[in-house]
Amino acid sequence: MKLRNLFRFSAKENIEVVFSSKKEREELFDDLEEQLILSDIPVTITERIIQKGKISLKTPFTKDEFLTVLRNEITNVIEGVYKEVETGDSMLPLSNLKLKISPDKKRDKKKVFLFVGVNGSGKTTTAAKLAYKMKKAGEKVLLCASDTFRAAGSSQLMMWGEKLGIPVVGGDFGSDPGSVVFNGMNSLMNKDYTAVIIDTAGRVQTKENLMRELEKITKIIKKFIPSGPSETLLVIDATMGQNTFDQAIKFGEFSGLTGIVLTKLDGTAKGGAVLRIIEETGIPVLFVGTGEKESDIEEFSTEEFVRSFVED
Repeated sequence: MKLRNLFRFSAKENIEVVFSSKKEREELFDDLEEQLILSDIPVTITERIIQKGKISLKTPFTKDEFLTVLRNEITNVIEGVYKEVETGDSMLPLSNLKLKISPDKKRDKKKVFLFVGVNGSGKTTTAAKLAYKMKKAGEKVLLCASDTFRAAGSSQLMMWGEKLGIPVVGGDFGSDPGSVVFNGMNSLMNKDYTAVIIDTAGRVQTKENLMRELEKITKIIKKFIPSGPSETLLVIDATMGQNTFDQAIKFGEFSGLTGIVLTKLDGTAKGGAVLRIIEETGIPVLFVGTGEKESDIEEFSTEEFVRSFVED
């Protein structure tokens, strides 16, 4: 499924209505601003788009000329965030952001993916999906089920592992999640695995003790790979609204987020909400979940996302 098909909103259709009104320049820009805000584009970005249009577009200007401004400004916002991350230590994702998932068995090139998020965000399923994607790309992947807070925490990932033919390191209910991560890292370093994907327990970002547990897990990873984790990915339910930003900020304080995975994009989401996540958190969206199957995960594509705004 193309990313742009996940969003029912298309700015093009609404903007066509605005241009059909034959209003004067200032009224036209007022109506265009309203349409952008209604699509959940952040006010700061909307104002930037309108200001750019007022400066660069002569009177009269066409719908297509305004859509070009819209396309360029949205692209600048997204790529600006990605460029900032790319200058750091993050490996960045697959083809779009050059995340390397090709096999590399050198000890210092082994990869560690740490998944964090609140309960119900789809974190365990997403971890399994990424493992499947990497396996198809030639990686020898190990899954690590460190969610020992839920009775079914490890078993859910175990079932995914059995289905996908991917080994899973787990622990008993109530056991120390740090010991599970230690065992997973030990297997990664001493066997022929090229990557480990660690699923952590869902936790509320306001619970200090659970967030501190993430710090402990990260320290264990760094004992084996000082530069690790390769990626720390926050899994977010795209329907959660304002709480999304609180999550990103708090999790980032404890676990050094390098990217976001958006789940539950079922075709009803407004693209502006995704843009708001990127702009307000300063953390790039790397992947989106598009369904329930193991193959239903896609890399976030700036080009496809922008098309969701400007094409029918």
